Amino acid sequence: MDSTTLQATFRTENRATAPVQRFRHPDDIFEALFQSVQGGESHARPTLDLTPDSPFLPFLEIGYALRSCVEKPARHDYLLARLRPHLSVMIGTLPASILPMGMLPKLAPPAGFRRLEDIGEAELRDWLIQEGGLIYGEMQRFELENYFDAVKPLLPPGGVMVDLGSGLGKVVMTAALTLPFVRCIGVELLNYRHRLAQERLVRLLTLARQGLEALPEPLTLETPLPLPSGVIASGRHLLDLGSRILFLENDMFKVDVRGASLVFLYSTCFGPLMDAISEKLARELSEGALVSTTTYPIKHPAFRLLQSHAPGTLSWTSVMIYQRIGPQMAEPAAETRYLHQPDADAWEERVRVDLAAMFPATA
Repeated sequence: MDSTTLQATFRTENRATAPVQRFRHPDDIFEALFQSVQGGESHARPTLDLTPDSPFLPFLEIGYALRSCVEKPARHDYLLARLRPHLSVMIGTLPASILPMGMLPKLAPPAGFRRLEDIGEAELRDWLIQEGGLIYGEMQRFELENYFDAVKPLLPPGGVMVDLGSGLGKVVMTAALTLPFVRCIGVELLNYRHRLAQERLVRLLTLARQGLEALPEPLTLETPLPLPSGVIASGRHLLDLGSRILFLENDMFKVDVRGASLVFLYSTCFGPLMDAISEKLARELSEGALVSTTTYPIKHPAFRLLQSHAPGTLSWTSVMIYQRIGPQMAEPAAETRYLHQPDADAWEERVRVDLAAMFPATA
C-alpha cells in the first residue's frame, strides 16, 4: 500500500473484560497482562520541583508569569496578545501547565521571578515548545489493537520496536505482548514517567511469572504459541518477556534509533518538533524501517506514506505509517517542510470561551 488513506473497519471501543481468576491457558496470561497496563491516562501528575537546585526553575519562572495572567482577568488581553504570535508551537488552546490542574506548583512564586513583560519572545517560544513535551496522552486498548493490526502486515518477523516519548510504557509493553519483536524499547525524558513505567514493568513480569507457574501444562521455550495478533511464535515469547523490554530515561534526540524496524511516535504533542524528529530519523534509520505518527505528518523526502488513517477510525486522532526510503542521509535537507499554524481568530475565540468558563463572574 502506498500513500493510501484507509477506510478499514476497526474496533471503536474497548470490549468488555472480566478479571482473570485462573490461568488455564496462555491466553489467560495474555489477557491478565493486557489488563495490567491499562489506565495510565488517569495517573496523578506530580508538580514540578521548585527547590533552589531544581533543573525546572527557568521553566517554572515563565510558567508562573503566564499563569499569573490567567488568574487575573484584567490581564487576559495581554496574555492573548503575547501567545498569539506563537500558535505554531502551541498544543491546544492554552498551555496545559498553566491551567488549574497543570504541573506548576500551587505555591507562590519565589522572589525575583520575572513578570511576563520582562520575558522576551524567543524565551516564550522556547518555553511553549518545551511545555508541549510535558503533556501526556495514551491510546486506549482498542486503539492499540487497531494499530498493531495495521502495522502487522508491513513488518518482517522479529525486529526492534522503539517508542520515542514512551510515557508510562503502555505501547512498549503492548508491542512486546502482541508481536514477536526481538526487543521493545521506550525512551522517556521525564523521570516520574520513566519510574512509573519501570514499576508497571515489574508488575507485568511478576504477573507473567505467576501465570506461567500456574499453567496446568508447563510452557517450554519451543512450545508453539499463538499471539493475540494471530502470529504464531513460541513459548520463548512469554518466558523471555523481561529480556525483550527496556525503558530508558533520556532525551529522544540523544538516543540513536539505528537498527529499529518500527519507531512509534505519539506525536500529538510534538507538532513543533516534527521537522527535527524527521531529520533525526532520516539520518539514523535504515531503508525499509517503519515510522508511525499521530496527528502530525512527516513531510520529509526520506519517508514514503504507506497508510493514513483518519481521526475516528484507527484511533481518536489521525495515524500515519511511513517507510524509510533511499540511502541514509549524512546531512539534513535544507527545506522546512512542516508548519503548524492554527487560525488565530478561531483560537482566540476558543480561549476566551475557556477563560469565561474559568472566571464566570467576569464574563
